[in-house]
Amino acid sequence: MSKAINKLRIASLLPSTTDICISLGLHKHVVGITHECDFDPSTYSMLKVRDANLSSSDNQPPQPPLPLTVSHIDIHTSSQAEIDDAVKNSVHNGLSLYNLNDTALADAKPSVILTQSLCDVCAVAKSEVDNEVACNFRPGQCKVISLEPESLEEVVDTFVTTAHACGVPERGDELKSKFWEAAKKVQEVVSLSSKRKEGKEKPRIMFLEWLDPPYDAGHWIPDMFAWSGCTSSLDASQKPTRKSVRILWEQLYDCDPDVVLIGCCGFDLKRNLMDSIQAMDKLKPLRAFREGRIYAADGNLFFARPGPALREGIAILARCAYDDEDIVREALDELSFLPKEGNGWAKVNFPDKEKTQSIPDVEDIVTGDTFFTLHQEACTANEDFYTDPATGYHVFTELAHKKRGKCCGSGCRHCPYNHVNLKDKTMIQQPAFLYEGTTNRNGDTFISPLSSIPPNSHIKVLFFSGGKDSYLTIRRLVKQRLQSNGTDNFHLILLTTYDFETKVIAHQDVHIDTVCRQARHLEIPLLGIPLHRGSGEEYLSRIEKGLDAVRSAIPDVKQLTLVFGDLHLEHIRQWREKELSKYSLEYPLWNVPYTELIDDLESSEVNVVVSASNQNGIGVGTTFSRTLWQDATKMGIDGFGEEGEFHSVAEVWTASKEQALGLKP
Repeated sequence: MSKAINKLRIASLLPSTTDICISLGLHKHVVGITHECDFDPSTYSMLKVRDANLSSSDNQPPQPPLPLTVSHIDIHTSSQAEIDDAVKNSVHNGLSLYNLNDTALADAKPSVILTQSLCDVCAVAKSEVDNEVACNFRPGQCKVISLEPESLEEVVDTFVTTAHACGVPERGDELKSKFWEAAKKVQEVVSLSSKRKEGKEKPRIMFLEWLDPPYDAGHWIPDMFAWSGCTSSLDASQKPTRKSVRILWEQLYDCDPDVVLIGCCGFDLKRNLMDSIQAMDKLKPLRAFREGRIYAADGNLFFARPGPALREGIAILARCAYDDEDIVREALDELSFLPKEGNGWAKVNFPDKEKTQSIPDVEDIVTGDTFFTLHQEACTANEDFYTDPATGYHVFTELAHKKRGKCCGSGCRHCPYNHVNLKDKTMIQQPAFLYEGTTNRNGDTFISPLSSIPPNSHIKVLFFSGGKDSYLTIRRLVKQRLQSNGTDNFHLILLTTYDFETKVIAHQDVHIDTVCRQARHLEIPLLGIPLHRGSGEEYLSRIEKGLDAVRSAIPDVKQLTLVFGDLHLEHIRQWREKELSKYSLEYPLWNVPYTELIDDLESSEVNVVVSASNQNGIGVGTTFSRTLWQDATKMGIDGFGEEGEFHSVAEVWTASKEQALGLKP
């Protein structure tokens, strides 16, 4: 062993460089590490060179490495949203979330410092390291090696860079060679895929580096996709940079990935599983959710760190992407470096919402004697706030908001301005438009954005649940308009009521984000009416407030017609006609033969799936088709689930807008 190696003292300021040092057999030379390093060579099972377990020097001090960094935020007790806010504030102020303990660094007396200059927020800034070295070390006493890999190839090259800096170049070459050998083994296994042999597309995967808000995969992870035999569900136009970028949930829904892998940066498997379940309502609109293809992984160890453990990350990606192919799955499970399911990665088992949290009828959600009455009493007394009985907090009244004179954009409970300045419209507490439409390019003037609807118009408001009946009602309205030859020049608006707490539509078990996606695809304005559990406000009062929002958005409405997708239940129609008698009501599908409805659904080419069911043999996620309708009838139940046997969601985005609406000849 050379004298230079014996004198080697390494300060590792990154978890990834600590991993590299252990893989290179240099762990006994590591005298300082970060607060995030899980430094335990005795349990190390990742990639390493042949002599990694040999003692490099008999003169090494027995004490463990000194912690050299501190963090200004505890990621283990903070929510993802709180961490995201902290990062944004740091970027805005030009600060790092981490600082160097200069006293500990001086005490460690390193001869080599391994750091990075890729990101000054998520690790100690290189400028701070340079300043400390200049102030506390003699020239030439300590060299600083800065690593900044962006691609997978550059990550693997850092093994060699680190080994050269530490005087063991041959170990770096060996580690690099072993890494690529393992990656090629994964490639060989996925080549067994029958789908690949048949020329079918590679599995399309969405890797989420963060959930609140969502961020896609960046830097070296897209390269890992290629080695694992899959491809990103985002196309190149949506991913102009190698860096991880924030995406909207709507973008995620639109790209419709086959597989979702959640490996949030800095979090282990347990935390990512927990956060995935908490994000269930956001993930639920995905096809991958319905097909059970959402997975979580130790994002901290196997994906976020640019080190040897990316080998395991490649294998995990392949295992999740090809989980539905027995031959590939079994061959991958034979790889010695693939962590076992439950140890580094796992399929996310979401709770059965129907068992854990029932969604009450819309008419029942708002019953009770709580804040609605208190708010009315406070307004009558000309008070600016009242005390919420559930939380004890002061809540501003509508009067207080009107004194302010504008919407503050905070999603206030009694906002009188239709939440016009609220950016995240899913957080509205009062009826407001979730989607206002886009400029119509095809001249279909009855499907117009709010801004294009002229005064004195006839407005038809369709009570829309997102299911097949509501969707077929839209197609029937389109057909009526086309056949009227200009005698029925109405404009269409969708209205959806949903539970404010869960953002789920009663019975349908459909999230409001899914309905927003439907509205955007069809380019039809959507009015959302959140219903507060136990508010004490009656259902009809909420509906009336929603219709007031329509009147506020469109000047001088000439006629307001309420449209329903009811098929044949007399008691439902009688209730509507009694309670909503001051409006003109329409039922375009009333007593239309089911055969005619099935024919129309098939001609639309839109996929419809079961979203909720209380019937054995009709599972959630099953495609609603002519066969299912016939089978349901044979079971002795209503073939369309009209009496609540099952509910559905129309995936209108599976066809073009024109095809879905019935505008194509």
